[in-house]
Amino acid sequence: MKHVSLLVVVLLVGCSPSWSEGPYEIYWIDGVKSLGFNIGDGAYIGRIDEPRVINANEKFISVYACPEGSCAYYYIDRIKDHKFAEPTEFVFGPYTHEAFSGLQQKLSLPELSAE
Repeated sequence: MKHVSLLVVVLLVGCSPSWSEGPYEIYWIDGVKSLGFNIGDGAYIGRIDEPRVINANEKFISVYACPEGSCAYYYIDRIKDHKFAEPTEFVFGPYTHEAFSGLQQKLSLPELSAE
């Protein structure tokens, strides 16, 4: 019985999102990994596909992602974001490493180190 309990715990941990903070978390649909806004009951509003590195502070989320095989830097303005907003209002990018580094300093974005 002890082994069954351990197996259940391992499976539950393995099924949980790999990153989450507040309403934002990683989820998978049809094999596509996405960062999204959790609106409850297992429903998400997608923000950025194929995130690889994520870091957040109170105002922003910095993301290094590779949607459609093209890797770049993005950021989300958490202050402007809400479940009824259009992504173009608060998801910015794609940026090169150089351009994103400049924005990090200017806006105090969370630091990222790409894979």
